[in-house]
Amino acid sequence: MAVRIRLQRKGARHMAFFRIVVADSRAPRDGRFIEQLGYYDPLKDPADINLKSEKAIDWLSKGAQPSETVRALFSRIGIMETWHEMKKGRSYDELAHIEEEARKKIEARAAMERRKKEEKKGKKQAEAEKEAKEAAAPVDDAPAAEAPAEADAVAEVEAEASDESGEAAVEPAEGDAVVEAPADEPAADPEPAEETPADEQGSAEGDETKTDA
Repeated sequence: MAVRIRLQRKGARHMAFFRIVVADSRAPRDGRFIEQLGYYDPLKDPADINLKSEKAIDWLSKGAQPSETVRALFSRIGIMETWHEMKKGRSYDELAHIEEEARKKIEARAAMERRKKEEKKGKKQAEAEKEAKEAAAPVDDAPAAEAPAEADAVAEVEAEASDESGEAAVEPAEGDAVVEAPADEPAADPEPAEETPADEQGSAEGDETKTDA
């Protein structure tokens, strides 16, 4: 009879945990088993691997073959390394520190992952709070307040220029041609009245005399 060390699924849907059992390889996965060696709970952080280590090594020494998943779990907690060292003639008590160190590494790795997740969460929360404060901050009205003051300064300069020259100073718009007023020209002499020649005047008087006669 071929004997395997494998997982037996238990628990509700989406809340599964697994027994680590020794069973006949011909038996169904969740069927009858020979002995339970422990359990595996992947939902915990870190995943909980509870195992009767000496029993597991005893079954390995009897020829029981672990499934791929169980072999990976045993390697994670140092059982496979302990088993290989025991095959060289060393006792379990001498090698107990292997499992202890492996479990400490698992715990340290899980603690580091939790710390990274917390730091990442804290950064996201700080960024969200910063964005919320910026969105709630009042709009800066300083530029709008400076505009009337600048207009008043321009008006004062124009008023001073008007007082000095007698007329308002107007600056040409950008792009407009500047036309300078021509200098004062001397007034043109009035044209002389047209004079009647003396001969024509005399003949006109004679005609008037003849008419009277």
